[in-house]
Amino acid sequence: MLRRASIAAAALGCAAMIFPAVASADATDEYPIPNRLMRTTCTVDQYMAAARDQDPMYYERYMIDYRNRPADVQTGARNRIYWFFSLDYAGRRQYSENTATNVYYEQMATRWGNWAKLFFNNKGVVAHATDVCMNYPPSDPSVWTWTTTP
Repeated sequence: MLRRASIAAAALGCAAMIFPAVASADATDEYPIPNRLMRTTCTVDQYMAAARDQDPMYYERYMIDYRNRPADVQTGARNRIYWFFSLDYAGRRQYSENTATNVYYEQMATRWGNWAKLFFNNKGVVAHATDVCMNYPPSDPSVWTWTTTP
């Protein structure tokens, strides 16, 4: 009996290798951009201030990486995330679909692979920040001038 089961398992494994499933990629309401970020009405500054206070370690890591980029890359990342936040839900959803299905779609990523890590890559940070972001001022450019404190 054990021998038959082993032979059957091996046959299924070979069949899976011979007839692989068709690969596909598409965006969902959680990938690559968490749904809560696609639906938030908060501004970039509100979201970043909330992330700074709710998940300071992730905010700090992002800002260290941001500060280590050339000025034109910093400006490009800021402009791109403000653009993303200016989109309505349908536009954000389409952007998510485009980035999930076309590795070359987001040109900012060619200059800085983690340019949107604070915004797109961590559902926990997004959940924490979007829970309270409306309590922060809509415009606070100081969120981009973070520095370490001694």
